[in-house]
Amino acid sequence: MLWVSHATLVRETLFQGILLNEAPLRIGAGTEPVLGSSADLAVLRIPYNGVDFPYVPGSSLKGAFRGLATLLVRQKGLSTCTGFAGDTCMDKLSEQIHDLWRKKREEEAVKLFNSRACLLCKIFGSLMYRGLVSFSDAYPWDEKGNPYSFKLGSRVGVRIGRETGSVVPGGFFASEYIEPGARFRFLIKSTNLPTYALGLLSKCLLFLNEGEIKIGGFKTKGFGKVKVEQLQFRTRDLPQEGVKMRALDDKDLEVGLPLVKEEALLVAREREAWEILKRLAEVWDRASLSD
Repeated sequence: MLWVSHATLVRETLFQGILLNEAPLRIGAGTEPVLGSSADLAVLRIPYNGVDFPYVPGSSLKGAFRGLATLLVRQKGLSTCTGFAGDTCMDKLSEQIHDLWRKKREEEAVKLFNSRACLLCKIFGSLMYRGLVSFSDAYPWDEKGNPYSFKLGSRVGVRIGRETGSVVPGGFFASEYIEPGARFRFLIKSTNLPTYALGLLSKCLLFLNEGEIKIGGFKTKGFGKVKVEQLQFRTRDLPQEGVKMRALDDKDLEVGLPLVKEEALLVAREREAWEILKRLAEVWDRASLSD
């Protein structure tokens, strides 16, 4: 399997559902005041049908998933970069790969990437390389465009001087957040990921649903816990062979799943979808990988 290839579709997989925040949720819009907000630190908004709605950017979900995936990959004894700017695999390889592409030695560039890039750069992407999984922004409306209800609250905080240990002048500020009970429709789409890599994503989604990883800011203050509702799992291999996900490379495993065929896709919802995530997570646990 050529991880670097996006030209040929071998497998397409979608995780989708609703994120319900069980605790206050804050994804900030920065320090610039937002029109319509009385708080000093407002939540991120997007206009929709004349109303400014809070939403969860895909980058927040991706960051939470990659952070946990880093720990899970290292638990297997695999080396991985942090994914931060200046410390990715492609920061170290980009000059060599660019030189090979310039000399039209594409096959050598692909081999270099496959042999030297870590698993997380292959899955989530890196400098000069578009990853094989994408996280869409999660908006507070359903597939038909009907908005879900939400409420915004604010909390007063203080800035403490590190040297003095007391409140700095003008140190009081108000932070806006989304009150518990809001819903956001999310979509995670992958292409050409082997089954064990889908198992890694599944494990992250299970941890998210269990509250083991959180999204947004103020996590140490108890913010960011979410549950997943209306989970759906959709997949197709090309060519499709029954209801099994075939092995895509020599380290992968073929796995049979409780799926129902709907048009061109194999689909599972709710309880069956959760069962699939657990089985895929087991594939990740059993996978024998090495650098």
